[in-house]
Amino acid sequence: MKILQLDLDYAEYHSIKPESSVYEESPKKDERFENIIMLLTTVEKGDTEETAKKAMGDAVNFASRQKADGVLIYPFAHLGTNLESPEASLRIIKSMRTCDSAGIKIYSAPFGWNKKLKVDVKGHPLAEQYKSYSSSKEAAQERPKHKLDRSIVRKSDWSGLPDTDHRSIGERLNLYSAQEISPGMVYWHGKGYLIYKELVKFLREKYEKYNYVEISTPSMANLALWEVSGHYEHYIDNMFIVKDGNSELSLKPMNCPSTIMVYKTKKWSYKELPFRTATFDRLFRKELSGVLGGLTRVQEFSQDDGHIFLAEEQLKDELPNLIRFIKEVYSVLGLKYVPKLSTKDPNNYMGDDALWDRATQNLKRLLEENRMEYEIKEGDASFYGPKIDFHVIDAAGREWQCATIQLDYQLPIQFGITYTGEDGKEHSPIMIHRAVLGSLERFIGVYVEMTQGRFPVWLSPEQARVISISEHQADYAKEVYKILKENGIRAFLDVSDRTLDYKIREAQYEKVPYIIVIGKREAEEKSISLRYRNGKQDKASIEEFVRRVKEEISTRSLDAR
Repeated sequence: MKILQLDLDYAEYHSIKPESSVYEESPKKDERFENIIMLLTTVEKGDTEETAKKAMGDAVNFASRQKADGVLIYPFAHLGTNLESPEASLRIIKSMRTCDSAGIKIYSAPFGWNKKLKVDVKGHPLAEQYKSYSSSKEAAQERPKHKLDRSIVRKSDWSGLPDTDHRSIGERLNLYSAQEISPGMVYWHGKGYLIYKELVKFLREKYEKYNYVEISTPSMANLALWEVSGHYEHYIDNMFIVKDGNSELSLKPMNCPSTIMVYKTKKWSYKELPFRTATFDRLFRKELSGVLGGLTRVQEFSQDDGHIFLAEEQLKDELPNLIRFIKEVYSVLGLKYVPKLSTKDPNNYMGDDALWDRATQNLKRLLEENRMEYEIKEGDASFYGPKIDFHVIDAAGREWQCATIQLDYQLPIQFGITYTGEDGKEHSPIMIHRAVLGSLERFIGVYVEMTQGRFPVWLSPEQARVISISEHQADYAKEVYKILKENGIRAFLDVSDRTLDYKIREAQYEKVPYIIVIGKREAEEKSISLRYRNGKQDKASIEEFVRRVKEEISTRSLDAR
């Protein structure tokens, strides 16, 4: 089935006379439709009612997005070369008229008539789209067969890297891996994903404190969204494009345009602002294969992403709020950082220069009022606004961009979003794009190298390991293990018959913060012997140990021992 889809201001036709041996009787001679999606439709051999249903589903969805008043099916035999018989074509056209329209009105020009047609096509990029549909059986037959290289179904080789590299550490500690079949994407193992989830939990607590609303939006959107946002022009080379028939979609490289679509679903008053959103959705950015590197440069990732919609007069309170948020998180994680202010790239930006200047001055003022020494990165801003990036300094003195505050006057204007001000008039909000850890994948890679796997207790995948010296102490070791688990402590039990030295070395190798050794004396006294990662040893009651560890977890203490 061949379709030329047109988004029209209007269409009108005059039915002149039948031109086919099969035609519909007594049509209305003159018809006019306004704000209509018109489908110039050719039915070809092999087309079925299933084919027609798929075509109508796409057309109805498009009409709904464009807020069209209806869909007009217009039989048009001139798009194809392998036409179905008139009888079968009419049957399939009639089936299109009865497809589920989700509230969109369906109209149809008479089949088999010669008509005089006049249309006025709208002026947006997707107003004219040619589409081709095949039956499922036909499509399967036409699908090309590729000879695939099955040898890439294997783990990526991280051997030969320094022992201090996050890839080597992650492999030793069984945190994550990379697979050749998914370049630039992370396979999280149980222990590594636990660290990931603990960081998300920590950030969600902060979101609750700072009044954010967590949202989620689809992973793909039609390229029309990215054209409105400006990403199509400024970022298309880094986007993964997916073809769906004759439509093109993109896996989302960032959350901001989709978040704006959430904002657009209602009318806003200044009393409801700031509106703070947060999301951990997956993002996809195409990178050159040569720059991919473990967790620090990937093609699929999640950000602790946030977008804030507010009035300009609210910036004086909201921007310092963001600085407090970042400082609180970085203090808990023990991070040192350098703020850097990125200014407009004169060759890659959109919007009004005066608004850019105003946004840049607001960010400068924020840094200076918070007595923060900063560097200026000329021309390194995003295409829609200046930004402050917080570069975390790792164990080797390298800098990694993590937190960001981007001040955006442009995208709200691009999307035409507004709020009603105190004066009763419509105003364009300002949008702040912000992240604290940035890409969670990259942050974890950097943090693994900074800590060399010696995570603070609250982030450690395994917080304590209970080891029995011999089988005679196994029952008491199990009792201790049970108490730890009941108190929410991530513990592991080793009552195997391996030597004590072997068990301790293994726990130390895996960077377990607390090693609890249970021997004859401990079993008799109902106490525990402790070994810390730094080599020190101690004795304690189980109650005292539980209290200490629970306090370290609840306060997110940095003491990694």
